[in-house]
Amino acid sequence: MSRLYALFASGVAAWALAIGLHQVLFAWLVVGVLREAPAWIGTAQMFQMLPSFLFLLVGGVTADRLDRRRLLIALHAAAACAAIALAIATAAGHLSLRVVVTYALVWGTIWTFALPARDALLSEVAGTDMLRAVTGVTLAQFSGQTLGTRLAGVAGWVGNGGALALLAAVTLVSALPITLLPHAPQKPRTGQRAHPLVAIREGLREVWRSPIRPIALLVTADGLFFMGPYLVLCPLLVRDLYRGDVGRLSLAMMALTIGTMAGSIFVLWRGGVRHKGRAFLLALFTVASSLLALALRPPFAGFLALLFTWGIGHSFFFNTSRTLFQESAPASHRARVLSVHSLGLLGMAPLSNLGAGLVAGLVGAPVACAFAGGAMIVLTTLAWVFTRVAYLE
Repeated sequence: MSRLYALFASGVAAWALAIGLHQVLFAWLVVGVLREAPAWIGTAQMFQMLPSFLFLLVGGVTADRLDRRRLLIALHAAAACAAIALAIATAAGHLSLRVVVTYALVWGTIWTFALPARDALLSEVAGTDMLRAVTGVTLAQFSGQTLGTRLAGVAGWVGNGGALALLAAVTLVSALPITLLPHAPQKPRTGQRAHPLVAIREGLREVWRSPIRPIALLVTADGLFFMGPYLVLCPLLVRDLYRGDVGRLSLAMMALTIGTMAGSIFVLWRGGVRHKGRAFLLALFTVASSLLALALRPPFAGFLALLFTWGIGHSFFFNTSRTLFQESAPASHRARVLSVHSLGLLGMAPLSNLGAGLVAGLVGAPVACAFAGGAMIVLTTLAWVFTRVAYLE
């Protein structure tokens, strides 16, 4: 492991710790403090992910054109300011759905521009074994996120405003490893730059013409059927079925990230995955089956076990799909190609979150979980039978 890779991985872990804190605190403010109905919970989560749908491809173009190191430092500072503003509003008693939604839009926009820049930086420090590099960063990411989700439980001790202030501090400190990375060399300009829309189209064309096109479509389906259940249905189950507080919610979200860590450790221990396409499809089956089992209303311990299993499947899904995208991306279009992966996974999240909230309001969160899991099993089966995804190495 090179020094630059270690610095990069530590920066990812620190940023992910802030993400874990944010996910739990944001969900709890809507579910436990404001106690909104399922439809409004889905709406709030939709606004958090809406910038991903609108700006991820623009973020890819931006990361291909600017110094990614400086861009990330500026985005960390902006995210810390957003968290401080929400902490002040919460401590002053001015928390409302409008305030939370405004914060969600700001945070989501910052995260949207940070994601492709960070993904593209990985290729510059990874070395020759891309799968191990991706898996190592995934392990660092979900280790930090696991700690962050558990750390969110301090809200029960220091209050929601204090926990949000802690989030701001962690977000700011997480920029320190990035400041130690070397400055990127000046990118030569050969002629006039293409219009951003033309540059976005070039990135989409790279993916559409490559063997990873069906992978991109399945990643999009994953974002549509799995993001809403995690961000909307699981908090609803904790509140309404298991009568839990912010501590139980942090345990639930931590169970999934621990499963993702366990899957990544297994991949590193095995030295990689030989049949990446087949592992990718089996991972989707694992997550879908876990969602179907949640509909059976298991006891809380069983609920945590299913989220842990979901995390293992998510690890194989994320590591294999991201590696296939990294390996297929030309250096000139790397951030744009990787932003297509992120757009597929996160761009569908606004619709997924809104849909999960609306369906849960009509038929209940357990039945909504069963619907999402069943739909993904059908799509994954069709992909196995009618595409060559299973044969990708």
